[in-house]
Amino acid sequence: MKKQFKSVFIVILFVLWTAFSSTLSGAVESQSSYSEAIKEFEQFVEEQMVLDKAPGLSVGFNKGDFIWTKGFGFSDLENEVPTKPESSYRLASITKTITAIAVLQLVEAGRIDLDAEVQTYVPYFPKKKWPVTVRLLLGHLGGISHYKNYDVEGHIKVHKNTKEALAIFQDFALVVEPGTKYNYSSYGFNLLGAVIEEASGQSYGAYIKKHIFDPLGMENSRMDDPEDLISNRVSGYRLIKGEVKNSEFVDVSSRFAGGGTRSTVVDLLRYTKGIIEGKLLKTQTWKLVFTSMATRGGRFTGYGMGWSVRPWRGHFQVSHGGSQPETRTHLLIFPEENFSIAVASNLEGFNLTPYVRRLAELVLEEDFDSLAYASDTAEQVIYDYCAQVFSYGMSSLDWHGAHISKDETDLARAFSYFNKYVDKKTLKNNFKDTKKKIAYGFHPVSTQALTKVGSFMAYALKESLGEEKLQSYYQSGPLAFFRDYIEISNKWPSRKKNYRFTKSFAKLISGWEKDWKATYTDYVRNLLVTVNADFDELGPKLKKTFSGANFYPDFSRDMERVGYYYLWKDEIQNSLKIFNLNRELYPNSPLPLSNLAAAYIWTGSVEEAQKLFKKAFALNPDHPSVSLNEFRNLGRHLENAKKLKEIFALVEIALELYPKNAQFHKEVADIYLATGQKEKAGIFYKKALKLNPKLKEAKRKLEELGKEKKKLT
Repeated sequence: MKKQFKSVFIVILFVLWTAFSSTLSGAVESQSSYSEAIKEFEQFVEEQMVLDKAPGLSVGFNKGDFIWTKGFGFSDLENEVPTKPESSYRLASITKTITAIAVLQLVEAGRIDLDAEVQTYVPYFPKKKWPVTVRLLLGHLGGISHYKNYDVEGHIKVHKNTKEALAIFQDFALVVEPGTKYNYSSYGFNLLGAVIEEASGQSYGAYIKKHIFDPLGMENSRMDDPEDLISNRVSGYRLIKGEVKNSEFVDVSSRFAGGGTRSTVVDLLRYTKGIIEGKLLKTQTWKLVFTSMATRGGRFTGYGMGWSVRPWRGHFQVSHGGSQPETRTHLLIFPEENFSIAVASNLEGFNLTPYVRRLAELVLEEDFDSLAYASDTAEQVIYDYCAQVFSYGMSSLDWHGAHISKDETDLARAFSYFNKYVDKKTLKNNFKDTKKKIAYGFHPVSTQALTKVGSFMAYALKESLGEEKLQSYYQSGPLAFFRDYIEISNKWPSRKKNYRFTKSFAKLISGWEKDWKATYTDYVRNLLVTVNADFDELGPKLKKTFSGANFYPDFSRDMERVGYYYLWKDEIQNSLKIFNLNRELYPNSPLPLSNLAAAYIWTGSVEEAQKLFKKAFALNPDHPSVSLNEFRNLGRHLENAKKLKEIFALVEIALELYPKNAQFHKEVADIYLATGQKEKAGIFYKKALKLNPKLKEAKRKLEELGKEKKKLT
């Protein structure tokens, strides 16, 4: 009886506290212009978390002086502890941003030289085949390996000091020559942590507390430690065969400067506010941190110094995510908009992108997920790259304050590059090479020709139509951006003719816009494709709206998410209904074809799946939906569903599409070995080694199989 009374009392207290919190939150929100956005976002989170099977989520945003934070779900399922904004999560790789700032502080203090070899500061770290500098490590260009054997390195349960953490990888050979290729590496940032310690004379944890956490008032940020008592520490969870289970215990001290910190969403917003206000580093240093680094071959990596640096629908943005046992985190900053988002969950492998995107859309009143479908393959490529010209151009002007062309001759060359390659006839005549040339247009290898075009377009529109009109393109998007530029440039004198687009391109934009106006209706603009959508109503409406158009809004990614939700639940008919609708709406896109192929594999219809995968691959062999990573992901789901026969059918299809990929042949061998088919495993290890004799793991396993065979004979 006492136990029952206590339970009822706790429930009553929880309900009262929730009501009080909601009232208090509502009082604050009612004073802001974001109350409706917050209300809509809360509804989205509550629905989406059920689909994602997420135990807990803390989220918040900062816009100017306005701050909002909230917890959803439970930080501890077993004890039904509600999640709060103050819940404490492992930050995982967001730690890398902190490490980078610490290094740059010491650079400003004259204690670290960015171009010095790491052994200057960490003499006990072995010399490598090529020099490894601090600068290159900050951009994942140092050639340092990431995890080599995650089955061992990812499950460390004992505490490691700095030297012990470095000892894990110090004898690994460099994976590439430094500066030649981007290779994400947590170990590289551990090495930077050791540089910080040697240059500052303090432990990594002590340094970041004194120089980053304390100055920004981040009182609940610290190094993670399983032995310490940490207020509001969340319990971590993972999904095993679709069911929520406790996370495996892993001590992350071995990842100390690459992923060993812990914080709260509240503190993370203090962190982003400090960054937006230019605290911690000098202005010119922040510019350096937030500039994408490039390979020696002239390709931008999309990563600055400790931060991902890519434009997002015209906005200049920096961000970083984190993923490790017990946690998933994400941090997004739009510095010029004085806007940031922090999200953390206690579910491993949780895709936080939809939550970040939806919150950004609602707060900024923009459509960040607006995609377009062109029925013609060449036109699809052209539009996709035009969207990038818009995004990179607006972002560049936003960040630099001026267009980036050196002079009139340089600008004329940039427009010539655009007109030569962003052309339908040129693409159709030589699709592969032309597409590559267009992609190069955003990189130093082409002197950033297409970014120069975009930034000048933004500059010209601002000069001609004003700042308010320029800002409106964040809502109206690439088509309006190009249409208005074409209109104003047609009025320019002949001496500026080099800054115009071709008549055929202008005609293409005009045709797209005509279709877009007819299809981007109020219904379509406000449509959210989720599992709660009525597809019996939605399907006919979209078919009717898009009928007769060759260019219209693309919801294929949203439909993919919903279709897979039903597929993983083994609700085949719902999945097939959505994937078939997706294919009907977007027949020339690889994504719906590969989705439908996955559903057919799931049901054992191998021949039909094979045809669809081949068709998707033929449309665009570089599309993510037909990548080996996508085949691997589907294979994991088939494994969870114990569909062994279907896994091997999928393997055969993937091998047909990627016959020369040595690593995949090795993975296939591993599958056969795990299922006891040693003879077949040996065949595929041999094939892998024939394609790449340097695959040491394949060689080792083949030798082990050989020894076993000798023993048996």
